[in-house]
Amino acid sequence: MIRVGVDAWNLPGDHRGIGRYLRSILRAWSEHFRKRVETTLIVPEWDTWRVGRRYLREVDRPYRIVSRRLHARAHLDVLWFPFNGCSWLEFTLPAVATLHDASTFVLPGHAVEAQNIFRNAQARCRSLVTDSNFSRAELERELAVPPERLTVIPLGVAQPLAPREDAAVSRLEPFVLYVGPMARHKGTDLLVEAMALVQQRFPEVTLVIAGETNCKAAESSRTRTRLLGYVDEARLAALYRSCTLFAFPSRYEGFGLPILEAMSYGAPVVTSRASACPEAGGDAAHYVPGDDAEALARAITDIIEDRAYAEELRRRGLARAAAMTWERTAAATLGVLEKAAEKP
Repeated sequence: MIRVGVDAWNLPGDHRGIGRYLRSILRAWSEHFRKRVETTLIVPEWDTWRVGRRYLREVDRPYRIVSRRLHARAHLDVLWFPFNGCSWLEFTLPAVATLHDASTFVLPGHAVEAQNIFRNAQARCRSLVTDSNFSRAELERELAVPPERLTVIPLGVAQPLAPREDAAVSRLEPFVLYVGPMARHKGTDLLVEAMALVQQRFPEVTLVIAGETNCKAAESSRTRTRLLGYVDEARLAALYRSCTLFAFPSRYEGFGLPILEAMSYGAPVVTSRASACPEAGGDAAHYVPGDDAEALARAITDIIEDRAYAEELRRRGLARAAAMTWERTAAATLGVLEKAAEKP
C-alpha cells in the first residue's frame, strides 16, 4: 500500500472543476482502491484539531489531517499537488503535481507569481500530470518539460444524480444551457452573438447561463437570457437534463469537463473544435470552428429543428460519458504516484 499526502489547501473553497477533480479522485480511491492507497490531507494550518472539520466537510470519509510543518513525521511515501502546481516547497519527499492547463502562461492577466507555481512544480516534482494532449503540448512548450515527465490522464464524470422535479428549471424551457464563467476564452461572447441569431427564428428559446455572472454582456445584449449564478449540484443536474442542448464554444480549454457532465445527463452538446474540447467530446459532440458565431448559430438551430439528430447526439453522449469514469482517472493517477514513490 502507498501512503499519499494530498495538498488540500484549497479543498474547502474550490467548487469549480479542480475542486470536483480532487473530490472525485479521493472518493474513487476510498471506494475502489482502499488496498492500494492510504490518504492523508496536508493543510497549511498548524492547528489541525481546530480546522480539521472544515476540510472533512468536503470529503466522504474521516481522513487523517496533517499540517505542512509536520508532514515529514507522517510516514508518507509521496506527495500529490492537485491544484495546478506546488503551493509550498518545504518538502523532501517524492512529489507529483497536476497541471491542468497552461492558461496561466497563454491567457492575459496572470501574474508572474502564478506562473512561478508551475515552474516550481516542474523543478521539484518527479512527475507531472495533465488533463489532455493539448495541455501536454502547451506545457511542454511553456515549461520546457521533457515529454517523459508529463503524463496525460483524461478527466472523468460521475454517475448522474437521480431525477428530481425542479419547477424553477421547468419554467425556463425551452433553453440552451451554458455552464461556467463568462469570459472571452470561454467563448461566451460568441454564444451570446449566436443566440441573438437563433432567437430571430426561435424567440421562445432562452439562453441560460449557470456560473460566474459578473459580466453583464449577456444582460445588455439582444438575447433572451437568464443568468443564474452559482447553482448547487441538484439544480445543475436538472438544468443538464432539461436543456434543449448544451453549448460550450470555448476558445481555450485544458479539458472541458462540462462537456462530459452534460453528456452524462443526455444533453446534446455543441462545442468548439478548439484546444482540448474534442478530447472531452470524442465522437459524441457537434463541433464548430472556435471563432464563428454564425456556424454556432447554425449548429444550435439544426439541433433544435432535427429531433432525430438531437437524439443521436444524446445516445452518443451517454455512451461517451459512461466510458469516461472517475475510477479510470483515479486509477491512472494512483499509478503515477506509485511510480514516483519508487526509489530512483
